[in-house]
Amino acid sequence: MPTSRKAGGKAARGRDSRSGRKRREGPAAPLTRELIVKTALELVDREGLRALSMRRLGAELGVDPMAVYYYMPNKEALLDAIVEAVMGAIDLSVDHEDEPAEERVMHAAHAYRDVLLAHANALPILLTHGPATPAALRPVELLIGILRDAGLAPAKALAGMNAIAAAVRGVAGMLAAGEGERPTREEIDAMAQNIPAGEFPHLWETMPYAGEFCDRGFDFGIRALARGLIAEAKGGEMSKI
Repeated sequence: MPTSRKAGGKAARGRDSRSGRKRREGPAAPLTRELIVKTALELVDREGLRALSMRRLGAELGVDPMAVYYYMPNKEALLDAIVEAVMGAIDLSVDHEDEPAEERVMHAAHAYRDVLLAHANALPILLTHGPATPAALRPVELLIGILRDAGLAPAKALAGMNAIAAAVRGVAGMLAAGEGERPTREEIDAMAQNIPAGEFPHLWETMPYAGEFCDRGFDFGIRALARGLIAEAKGGEMSKI
């Protein structure tokens, strides 16, 4: 029986009646866990974490949202999978065991920062959902291993890894929010004018260097952490935390 144009119409086909959003006719590829996670991360990268819902993800995949639940029992499982995808994207090949421990830490930190900036909208997920799968834990294992090779006891290596990872996430968050952008000379002068030199002498004298954070601040901070940890390891037996 031919379909009445009034009942459906060409313009209405392929459109979600609830949201008015154009939908795909069906999945471009067979639905898999990998495709679901890839699509979810792309959605977060493009539109932010607030855009992520099972309904929206189903629309992006061109399937009924209930089909997603076959692979992801709930949204928490989906968020854990996104953490795994982001952490799994870290380039572990940058590490070379024959290099000094300080340089190995620097390479690992840069690799972590680069991935976080590539998926800046996913950073809140990583802050609330720690890595819990083998793929997500490999970068953690690598950094702890670097610190163990440097002579740190297990407890100190774990604490050092957490300190370095927190520093990387903090810088990535600032850069993603635009707070790490290099200020102009005019902006620095304006900030300096609002700081009473007599009340804040140490802060005031640092103002000429305020624009160097993006260029050297990250490396300075990570190297300071690495050198401190390595020096402590060389100092003798580690005390308990």
